[in-house]
Amino acid sequence: MPRVASACGGFFCSTAQPVNQAAERIVFANNGDGTVTAVIEIQYQGPSESFSWLLPISSVPAGDQIAVASNVAFQRLQAATNPQYTLNTRVEGTCDVQESGDSASPNGGFASGNGGPTLAPGRDGVTVEGGGVVGSFEWTVISVGDAATDPAATAVEWLANNGYDVPAGAPGLLGPYLEDGMYLLALKLKKGADAGSIRPIVLTYEAEQPMIPIKLTAVAANDDMGVLAFVLGDSRAVPQNYNSLELNEARINWFNAATNYNQVVVAAANDAGGHGFVTELAGTTTTLASAIWTPSDEQRWSELRALPPDAQYRYAAGVFAGYDGFRDVLRDHVVLPVGVTAEQVQQCPECFPEVQPDADFLSALEANVVEPIRLVQALINAHPQVTRLYTTLSAAEMTVDPVFTFNPDLPAVSNLHRADRVIECRRGYYVSTAPWRIELPSGGVVRGGPSDVGVWPSAFDAQPANQRISRQGESGAGRVLEDNTASIEASVSDYNASVPTPPTHSSGGCSFGGGASGGVGLAALALAWGLGRRRVTRASPHRRR
Repeated sequence: MPRVASACGGFFCSTAQPVNQAAERIVFANNGDGTVTAVIEIQYQGPSESFSWLLPISSVPAGDQIAVASNVAFQRLQAATNPQYTLNTRVEGTCDVQESGDSASPNGGFASGNGGPTLAPGRDGVTVEGGGVVGSFEWTVISVGDAATDPAATAVEWLANNGYDVPAGAPGLLGPYLEDGMYLLALKLKKGADAGSIRPIVLTYEAEQPMIPIKLTAVAANDDMGVLAFVLGDSRAVPQNYNSLELNEARINWFNAATNYNQVVVAAANDAGGHGFVTELAGTTTTLASAIWTPSDEQRWSELRALPPDAQYRYAAGVFAGYDGFRDVLRDHVVLPVGVTAEQVQQCPECFPEVQPDADFLSALEANVVEPIRLVQALINAHPQVTRLYTTLSAAEMTVDPVFTFNPDLPAVSNLHRADRVIECRRGYYVSTAPWRIELPSGGVVRGGPSDVGVWPSAFDAQPANQRISRQGESGAGRVLEDNTASIEASVSDYNASVPTPPTHSSGGCSFGGGASGGVGLAALALAWGLGRRRVTRASPHRRR
């Protein structure tokens, strides 16, 4: 079997105050040289002072193969790749004009939318393979010798003796990874660090395929936890041992997809037994070339470096105060007045003009704030293709570790989804009272009337969440396991047949003159529908009810 890159991992903490994982975002990059780089962010709930972060890995990272990244980088990457559902409206035929002006609901839209030397084995059977400090983390890599009759129990005992909180169920989850000969990377916050210091970790190690050890995550996972993976490589990535899911477009609320997109993904994943990913985007990375570390970031950083030392802090506080790592730099490299905290100065830098940074402030700012964002941008720019895959899982479904591979035969997948709403005008109807239809990208048609504007049919909730479920490999189009197209089309057709035709009014008003295309004039369309499209943006698609 190929060696795999492992990321994600599990949070362990005191059972009296459990830390719950709320969502995970991971970037995997196949470096083409037998190594994989993983950027791992886990959003969590609970106290940070006593957490432990454990990740099974296939090799021991050297000191330059482990670093911290930035939550800002994940936020920007997600925003730049979020699925977007846009409803365009056009008018067909000629409608009557209301003197007071028609009004109707605006168009809906949606964007679904972070080593040391090897030592001899100890008497406890655990070998400390490496360790150090990165950002606000202390990290250690351990292995368990072959002589250990129960590798998991041996590792857990060592962790407990070295200040890591490990719950009762951890041995059963750690055992399979240790029995496969994997190392265990353990991280905890160094003394004095708090929740604001917790950041994504970057690891590079020997591997051929990215893999998420989701079984370990089950120790503290929320129900229907979102997992968002970005896989970088030379071609489109696919889940090798999970199903590929194609969502049923009729289940999406095209008036405002933010209201139910995540619920549709949940239902789709559940229909696949919890073992399926939706490919939300697959394409070139050129569109992300400056999406993470932006030209404006670079310009402001250059302006900051050109300032005299006494002005650098105040400029930095105005520009980078909200970035990961800034508070740590403030705490360690700015002389604070007596009785004044770093938080007070960060919130109001102009209130404390006497504050001065030390001689290492600028270099610390670059190392702790700037470089962690640049690192993610450089990783993206070094790979021609990116694939974004999303799923949700509950602890009971975390029984198989997803492995990803690459398939150059598969087409690109756009994150932009557009449907057309057609107002079916004729005499006896105003624009706001006419029947309409929505033409879905897949070819389906959903009908409605004025009372249905902005309301997506609840009858569609009974339809399958997946249009198709397939299994894909390293070549070819894959094998379709389930195709619900026919039943979905029949359900939509039955619904359309039940939609009543809106009543006409007594004709007596003027009519919009149809142009060459049969549509209404621009001024009248602007009055009836507004100009442009309203797009509702959702910050994170990874949490749901």
